Amino acid sequence: MKRYILTAVAALLSLVSFAQNKQLEAFLAQAKGHRVSANYEYVIAGMPDITVEGSAVIQDNCFRMDGAGILILCDAVNIWTLDLDGKEAYIEAAGPMDYMKYLSELTLEDNGWLSGLYNEPISGNLIPFTIKDIQFLPPSGDMSIFSPDENLFSGEWIITDLR
Repeated sequence: MKRYILTAVAALLSLVSFAQNKQLEAFLAQAKGHRVSANYEYVIAGMPDITVEGSAVIQDNCFRMDGAGILILCDAVNIWTLDLDGKEAYIEAAGPMDYMKYLSELTLEDNGWLSGLYNEPISGNLIPFTIKDIQFLPPSGDMSIFSPDENLFSGEWIITDLR
């Protein structure tokens, strides 16, 4: 479930074709052509509620998300979901992403934060999220942060490769 939410946050920041109002549309258009850095937070309801925080960097169709003990990298060709402590990797092709259909009630707050609800596709739970501390940076030609370091998988890793 964490992976779905993290990827949905990346999809939200990387897609500029969907907007519910002019202010949000202008905000998302500003993200296009930039390297966007942001922090995010979502809450999983339960006894007690669990708040998960993380950070993301997005440029074009590439993203890097770090949160909840998981690092997700996408270089627009492959997606790596990495548990660095557990030395487990899940690798899949980065096909078309249609995570926007799982997002609702998108709101651009006065402080520049985005908030909304994520409809988790397996359980159907609605998970509130906030994307905050958003920075629009110049795009970079160095895209190495969106794929694992070539020496990362040395040692004993459990790798599930679905490509």
